[in-house]
Amino acid sequence: MINVPGSTNNFTGIDSTLFQPQHRVGGNKSVSTYSMQTEIVQFSLQVRTETQHNIGTQNAFTNFSLLDQDLKSSLIYNDTPISELSPEQADELVSENGYFGVDKTSQRIADFVIKGAGDDMEKLKSGREGVLKGFKEAEKAWGGKLPEISYETLAKSLETIDEKIQENGGSVVDLSI
Repeated sequence: MINVPGSTNNFTGIDSTLFQPQHRVGGNKSVSTYSMQTEIVQFSLQVRTETQHNIGTQNAFTNFSLLDQDLKSSLIYNDTPISELSPEQADELVSENGYFGVDKTSQRIADFVIKGAGDDMEKLKSGREGVLKGFKEAEKAWGGKLPEISYETLAKSLETIDEKIQENGGSVVDLSI
């Protein structure tokens, strides 16, 4: 696990109406609608946090040589400060076969969504949305455009999630009115 100073868990932009039961028709229907909406929002928040963490970590290693010594000392990977890693070791971690490379990082992100959602189409779509929002939060935390590796990781994560949505008969782009 890596600790990235300055990362945030500020989840603004959530529609507060999602937390309010709709159509108080009587007991179980409104409670179950409320419970499902709450569960989907919580899942989306978890996905956003996990995505931001994975992308932020990947970027820390990608930009290893640019980080100042204080920041390097505060970042931890496998119980070792990354300040003790050589630039070559950091490069290896983000290489094609490295733990923070595109393939392995995108697989962790997609697996988190897919395993958490199961075959629940709403959760899959909410998880996909959470990935996109988490990525935007990572851009904001890093002050703008991220290294290209992050965009490759996002694309591969979404491709895997989209495949699962399609396997379940869903569509990522819903053109119905």
